[in-house]
Amino acid sequence: MQKTQQQILRHHGGDGEHARKMISQTYAERHNEAFWQFWAQQIEPVMKAGDGLMDLGAGTGLFVQALAQRYPDSTIVGIEAAPYMLDALVDLPDNAEVLADDLNEPTELVEAESIAAIMCNMLVHELIQPVLMFQAAYRWLKPGGRLCVIDLVRQPLQNYLTHKYPNAELTNANLSREKLEDAFEHFLEHNRYHAEDIIYMLQTCGFKIVEQTELKNGRMVRLVVEKPA
Repeated sequence: MQKTQQQILRHHGGDGEHARKMISQTYAERHNEAFWQFWAQQIEPVMKAGDGLMDLGAGTGLFVQALAQRYPDSTIVGIEAAPYMLDALVDLPDNAEVLADDLNEPTELVEAESIAAIMCNMLVHELIQPVLMFQAAYRWLKPGGRLCVIDLVRQPLQNYLTHKYPNAELTNANLSREKLEDAFEHFLEHNRYHAEDIIYMLQTCGFKIVEQTELKNGRMVRLVVEKPA
């Protein structure tokens, strides 16, 4: 757990408070009306009253809170490793909780086949290997249950830097070594996997692909996969 916490903090630039603020500030944009329409179309159909729901990499619990409010008859479980997220959890209803665990090697926090749907949003690229997490998700899901993965995917360096510096700032002589090194380090971390890499891992773990959608002009992907009934 400590190793994962150190790795996540490095990924967040050593500033956990800033990472926490950014996640909170962008929550509404990432969970807008279009997101909930997608959720209603692709996830709700496999849910029944009382089914468990799960959020992997839950941060401060905002999505866990939203699910608990939308589905008061369900039990909602979030999993998070970063102390600076766990120390700032939002108020959660009685049917929800956020647990501390290492998603590089999850423990058996819930019963097998007790979960109808799992969200994994902007987490996979943070993990050195997500295979053990995908295996755990497969065990936790009931037959017919679905896992949604939304994440950054690998792209050419030119695309990445053009997005980061849209005004050709890369050629600016005043761009410091520190900023350039930060940009290149984030390029390596944010480009850890192709969409095809994630699909390969999910299929190898037993999942069936239901949906594959490019987001942000190909910089991100949304995958919905199902545990066969």
